[in-house]
Formats: sequence, C-alpha cells, structure tokens
Amino acid sequence: MKKLKNRPLATQIWIIFTLVIIIVFVLLSVYFSLTIRSFFTNEIYKTIETAQEKLIQKSTGGYDLNEEENTATVSNDIRAVKHMRLNYNKSEANIVKIQKIIPDNIEAESFLKKLKKQVKSQTNTTQRYVQSTSSGRILYVMRATGINKKGNFEISYMWDTYRNSLYTSLIGRLFSVMIIALIICLIGAKYMAQKLVLPLRELQGRVKKIGIRQWHESIDIDRNDEIGELSKSIEDMRKELVKQDEYEQTMLQKTSHDLKTPLMVIRSYAHAVEDGIYPKGDLKSTMKVIDYETQKMQKRVNGLLYLTKIKYMSKYKNEFKKTNIKDLAEGIIESFFYNNKGIKFEIEIEDIKVIGDEEQWTVVFENIIENGLRYAKTLIRINIYEDDKQQYISIYNDGEKIPDDRLENIFWAFNKGNEGNFGLGLDIVKRIVSMYNGSIKAQNEDSGVSFIVIIMK
Repeated sequence: MKKLKNRPLATQIWIIFTLVIIIVFVLLSVYFSLTIRSFFTNEIYKTIETAQEKLIQKSTGGYDLNEEENTATVSNDIRAVKHMRLNYNKSEANIVKIQKIIPDNIEAESFLKKLKKQVKSQTNTTQRYVQSTSSGRILYVMRATGINKKGNFEISYMWDTYRNSLYTSLIGRLFSVMIIALIICLIGAKYMAQKLVLPLRELQGRVKKIGIRQWHESIDIDRNDEIGELSKSIEDMRKELVKQDEYEQTMLQKTSHDLKTPLMVIRSYAHAVEDGIYPKGDLKSTMKVIDYETQKMQKRVNGLLYLTKIKYMSKYKNEFKKTNIKDLAEGIIESFFYNNKGIKFEIEIEDIKVIGDEEQWTVVFENIIENGLRYAKTLIRINIYEDDKQQYISIYNDGEKIPDDRLENIFWAFNKGNEGNFGLGLDIVKRIVSMYNGSIKAQNEDSGVSFIVIIMK
C-alpha cells in the first residue's frame, strides 16, 4: 500500500479498479463453473429418469432389452440413455451384462456388489447414483420394485462424457465472453481513472499559478460532486487572496500618500529653519507645525501596527476573559465628556460583562466615539444592554446620514468620510468585533446615524 500511495492518482485508481474487476471475475468464474456443472448433472439425471419412465410406460407387464444391440453403441453415442435389467440372484448373468459397459471383470464384480447394496438400502422407487470406472464416470438411475427387493431391478444410465462435453463447450464460450468483458472493463477503468484525475490536474495547475500570485483567472469546473466542491473552495480562496492583495496594494498606496504629505511639510520647514526662515513667523510656531505633522505620522504608524496586530491575533484561537463593559465604557466616555465642540452625552448602560480583552474593547469604544464626535452636531447617545441570547452596544450621533452606497463599505480600510483622518479606525473596530464572533453595522436613523455592535453570549 505504501508503494501504491507513491504512484500517480490515476494509476492508483486504475489498479484498484483492476483488482476489484479481477476478484469479481474469479468469483464469477468459480460460481458459474460450479453452477453450470451442477445444472448439467441435474439435467442429465432428469433425461435418464424421463427415458426410464417412458420405457416403463411402453412395457406391458415387464420388458426384455436386447442388451447386445444397446450396449454395442454405448461408446459411439454419448447422448443415448441405455437400460439394463439385473436380477438380484443371478450374479453371472448380471456380470455379463455389466461387462458390456465395464469390460474389466474385477471392476465389473465390484460394481455389481455396489449395485446390490444400493438396491437393498434404497428407500425410494428410483434413486440417482454415480460410478467412476476406468472407462469414465457413469450417471445412472436405479429403479427397484418389489417389497423384498430381491427380484429384478432396472438401471438406466448415461456416460459422464456427454455432460463434460456440454460443460466444456459452454464454459469455454462463457469464459471467452468474460475475458473480452474483462479486457473492456480494464480499458474502461483506465479511461475512467484518467477522466477522474483530469479535473484534479487542472486544479493542480491553477493552484500552482495561485502560488506564484497569478490568481486573476477564475476557476470554474462545471461539476456537482466532491471535485466541484473542491474547485469552489479553491475559487473562494482565490477571491479572498485577490481581495487581500488588493487590500495590501491599497494600504501601501494610501500609506505612502498619507506619509508623503507630512514628510514634505517637515522637510520643507526644516530646510527653512536651517536657512533662518520661519514660515509661521517665529521659531516656536514653526516647530509646532513640525511637531503636529510628526504626531500625525506617529498616529498613522501606530494605527497600521495595531491593525497588523489584530490581523495576527484573529488567526489564532485565544481564551479571553470577560470584561465589565459598564465600568470600561463609563471611564472612556468621561475622557470625552469635556470636548471642544460642546457635544452632550446621554448614556444608558446595563451592568453586563462581555467576552474579550479590555484593551481591545477600549479601542472599539474610542474609535467609534471619536468618529461620532467628528460628525455629531449636539448629541452622542450610548446604550448598552442584553437579552437572553445577545448583547448590544449602540452608539448614536445626530450628525448627517451616511449615503446608502457607503453603508456597506464604511468599515473597509482607508474608506474615509469628509471629516475622516486615515480610514483605519472603523476597520480596526470591525476586526476586533469579528474576532469575538460579533458583528457591527452602521444604520441611518431619522436624524443621525447609529453604530450597533451585536455580541453572542
């Protein structure tokens, strides 16, 4: 089996098919051989019994056979049913009759003794027997009449040669047909093995292309079996890889663009200061601009690092403790309570615990609230509650509604609104919530927008 596993799949399938077909062929050969031999034996006996019965019906009170005429043609006509009448007490006359078919005297005497024992022990009027002789096998039916079974008894017989001739002829033809069928089956098995492996080879070629990042050609194998399911899974994987590649390319482009602007500002201001020029009028104001741009870059880099961290953590199953969301939320809200826009907070929080890391839930609240502060006009309302199956976090702001075409992709990375910074905050929120088997959605209200987080208990 180990050697078989190292062979091509088509060869493995063909070998298995071949072994199964050969085993079936051998079993059928044995079965047909035994069945056909038994069938012909039974038919020969039926022929003998029918011939004997017809002879008895034609006779009127006994019949006298011309033994010399009948036995003279025994060796020439293997299909003829022969008859002879023997007497239980006339051994010499019986031997003479038996020697017509069994010439050897000793063998004839032995057969006669056997016949006498058989007729004596026979319980039915007729009984089937077989005798092996030097000349061949004799199939015979013995008819015994009389209460004491010491009178005459009739024997009707045929040589086994006829049965063997029929058996050999039929079994030879049957084996010829079976061998032809076996060859056809082996060829068919070879074809089917190649046919089954063909889509797998196609998938192998596609997967190799995906391995070298040539994944823009779709995989479409029109099958509804396991191979079709495998191709669909590979196609889903390909789409996800393409999506991930596009995401990485977009992230690289966006990051390069977002870092390029502050770097240009910092460099130009630094060169100006070096030349004794202060774009903001004095050194202190000019350095504040450089510091501000540096902070923007730092915040951008920190966001990217945290996003990478979340991606890494989401790949592994971790055992998280439960966090008291009420204490956490109230502490975060307090830090935003006195904001420069004069936004009011309304909170209604149940004392519940959610599964997850406290630091990550802090990021979730901070990012959503910061996003709300950028768009809210006067109010941010926070509700946290639960039912029998789920826990809910709803953060509402009374800012402008989100266009319907952006509701679905608002959580994509680098998707910034008019007041957005880098477009990473809500992407990080979604990844954290998803890591805890939760979901988040943005929902337009009558006068504002709600971000709703749903967590399974």
